[in-house]
Amino acid sequence: MKWKDVELETKLLFLITAGTVLVMLVATMGITSTVKDQHTELAYQQSMITAENYANRFDTDMHTSMVLARTISSTMKQYEGSNRSEVNNMLKQILLDNPELLGTYVCYEPDAFDGMDSEYAFTEGHDGTGRFIPYWNKLDGPVRMDPLLYYQTYDYYQLPRYYGTDIVTEPDFYEGVMLVSFVSPIIENGTFQGIGGVDLSLDHIDSTVSNVTIFDSGYAFMVSSAGILMSHPTEKGWIGIRNLHDFKDPAFKEMADDIKNGRDGHVRTIDPSTGRKVVMFYEPISSGASSFVLVVPEEEMFAGVNELQGQLVAISVLSTIFMGAVAFIVARSVTHPINRIVGDFQNISHEALEGKLDSRADTDVEIDFRKIPEGLNDILEALERSTVFMKEMKKVVDSSPVIVFKSSLTDEWPVELISGGIRNIGYSPKEIVSGHMWYLEIVHPEDRERVLSRLNHELKGNENEIQQEYRILTKSGKICWVDERTVIMRDSRGNAISLQGIIFDITESKKAEVALVEAKMVAESANQTKSQFLANMSHELRTPLNSIIGFSDMLDEEIFGKLNPKQNKYVSNINRSGRHLLNIINDILDISKIEAGKMDLSPEFFLMSELLDELMQNMEPLAANKDISLLIEDDIPDCDVYGDKLKIRQVLYNLLSNAIKFTPAGGSVHILADCSPYELSVSVKDTGIGISADQQKELFKPFRQLDPATNREYEGTGLGLVLVKSFVEMHGGDVLVKSTPGKGSTFTMVIPRKADI
Repeated sequence: MKWKDVELETKLLFLITAGTVLVMLVATMGITSTVKDQHTELAYQQSMITAENYANRFDTDMHTSMVLARTISSTMKQYEGSNRSEVNNMLKQILLDNPELLGTYVCYEPDAFDGMDSEYAFTEGHDGTGRFIPYWNKLDGPVRMDPLLYYQTYDYYQLPRYYGTDIVTEPDFYEGVMLVSFVSPIIENGTFQGIGGVDLSLDHIDSTVSNVTIFDSGYAFMVSSAGILMSHPTEKGWIGIRNLHDFKDPAFKEMADDIKNGRDGHVRTIDPSTGRKVVMFYEPISSGASSFVLVVPEEEMFAGVNELQGQLVAISVLSTIFMGAVAFIVARSVTHPINRIVGDFQNISHEALEGKLDSRADTDVEIDFRKIPEGLNDILEALERSTVFMKEMKKVVDSSPVIVFKSSLTDEWPVELISGGIRNIGYSPKEIVSGHMWYLEIVHPEDRERVLSRLNHELKGNENEIQQEYRILTKSGKICWVDERTVIMRDSRGNAISLQGIIFDITESKKAEVALVEAKMVAESANQTKSQFLANMSHELRTPLNSIIGFSDMLDEEIFGKLNPKQNKYVSNINRSGRHLLNIINDILDISKIEAGKMDLSPEFFLMSELLDELMQNMEPLAANKDISLLIEDDIPDCDVYGDKLKIRQVLYNLLSNAIKFTPAGGSVHILADCSPYELSVSVKDTGIGISADQQKELFKPFRQLDPATNREYEGTGLGLVLVKSFVEMHGGDVLVKSTPGKGSTFTMVIPRKADI
């Protein structure tokens, strides 16, 4: 019978049932295979982690032995005596304090220890040369001292002597005992003097490693970097004798090559001691120039996987039978209109698989089945829109200079997706995604550890966004700066599952940032040079001015003879103008010292009441000349202050002289002082011309006057208040201003009573 002659119901029963069964079989087989692979990978991961943990533990033990060797070496470098007995006592004590050690020793070059080798020939711990070569050991059980042997030929002396570095030797026989030596050179002033070292018996290593087990019958052994067996739980005769290459097994050769190069890994092979199929996981022990090997029988390792596979197969069979029965029942309830729908579905499915998404199902069917083609058409339209959108987005992303990426959190974080922006640094997306390259390989070596450390830190925390800047190497070798913005994707339990984000080039902005820093440094240097120049010029001007003032004083005192009234007037003008100019120069010099960072304070304890009385006596004549009343209101007879008295006096003098200068005749100037346990405040209040709010902003800037008219009426340079604020701030205080134009001003100095200077 031809297929076209088969009834539609039979066709539907066959197609739907067979299709459902086939889909279920494929799906369940895929699920079973995936779950098996996942559990197999998990078994590998668990074994690798176990091997790594044991390797780290033994690495710590080996590192301890090397630390002891370095301790002996460094102690001898710092030892300034020449007492061989003291050194022997130290070596013996180290051996007694560390029962795992087989021996401790030093071995000096001829006459390198104390220059007295000839006096010790054939004495205890010395050979016929008298060289200082004591070897404290437990080769025969009890602790004893012998002279070192074979140092002229054995690696334990010749390698550190040649290379000048710490050495861990290959396993070797010494007086019938198989051991490993940890040696550190003694180098003084660049010259090799000898060695300090410790020996570790392979019996000790073997007894420790042989106790390691995994699963039911798994075990561990240790090999040197040259492949020599250092331990084995059952084949003791192999220890120190057999090499991995001796087993003539390609897997053993692969393992030996990796171990020699300090790499980790695993191989599947036949265990030569049991004949069973095993997986050998090996991890390097850097401190001991060796590797830890964990031997896991395959049947024990995959026992749980095989059991799970059987369960999944049983579930899959039952599921397939059940779904086939359901499909059969559903198919029998379908009538002949399904034939058209099935035809449309087959045609559209075929075209969709070929990339033609514009085909649509015929909706002119019975109302009971109309929703089927309509739903199929909706799916096709959504799929078509999504495909178009994905293509457009891919074009946008690939044409953008920004690199878009996604990577998983398995070993070495392989990149699953990366945009075409990676081509801007010379690489193709295929190179990165294929696994031929690790993205971190193109991160600058000096930044790689920082990038990894930051990423690992955030993965362990609760943050989901990472931003960091680092350098990368383009394929041509050029160094570029990039800014990476990464989002950590987590599952419902907060575990990180993948990374995705963007990377963009910030090389130009980094160049601009460096240029800005350099410009700032140039500006600061110029400002420092300007301040130094002003200070030097002030000194050059002050010397002749002092001469002018001195000679005018002598003329005023008529030392050289009588002066007529006109001459007296001229001499007074010269003296007054010279002192005014000298005050200006002194102010400039002080500001220059402050800006150059060379202004120092000379603190002392003084009574504030005495300083105010002194200022009142000096300022009263100046106030009387303008008919200004000068009053002081204070209640601080015992207020002592720790600070620079001359600088505080200059501050108050400037504030009082300014108040008198800017107060019209008939006005008043009040001094108000208040002393608390921790700070002192002195206010100078006048009834002068006052200062506007805008002008107050310019008060403490150098060479600023309130306005040109004021500058002509009241002489001054605008430096006094700058010095006032600088001196007060150097004492850890502040200057406050309150003023109303036309009514007067109040300047308040607040400083701690005991400044931290």
